[in-house]
Amino acid sequence: MHWQQRLILALATLALTGCASSFHGSYIVGERYFKTSIDTFPVIILSIDGTDTLQRRTLVDPGVRQVSVQAPPVPGAPNETATFTVDVKPCFTYYIVAVRANPIAAAFTPKVDFAEPLAGCTPPPAK
Repeated sequence: MHWQQRLILALATLALTGCASSFHGSYIVGERYFKTSIDTFPVIILSIDGTDTLQRRTLVDPGVRQVSVQAPPVPGAPNETATFTVDVKPCFTYYIVAVRANPIAAAFTPKVDFAEPLAGCTPPPAK
């Protein structure tokens, strides 16, 4: 074999090996999935299970997680935070939003806006 053929074969093998991953994590994102809901707002993910994070997209292991979030501030009110429970399934992206009664209310309720399956990720078999 010529060295070019060996190189192509090696690169193809590397590419296929990358596809067969054992990744089973999920992501938590503080963004809106449905942009048309006027009562929802993006959030800042403050911590997950007591571990601080300020990443826009946080990788988490599957399981029940305590997620602390902060909603965008409203004029004349202090920053509001809330903690809620998310049952994280493997191979999903969870979009977290703040739900407010109206755009000027400071109080909010966090919720999962949408759970989107991750492409190329296969959950482990059930035990």
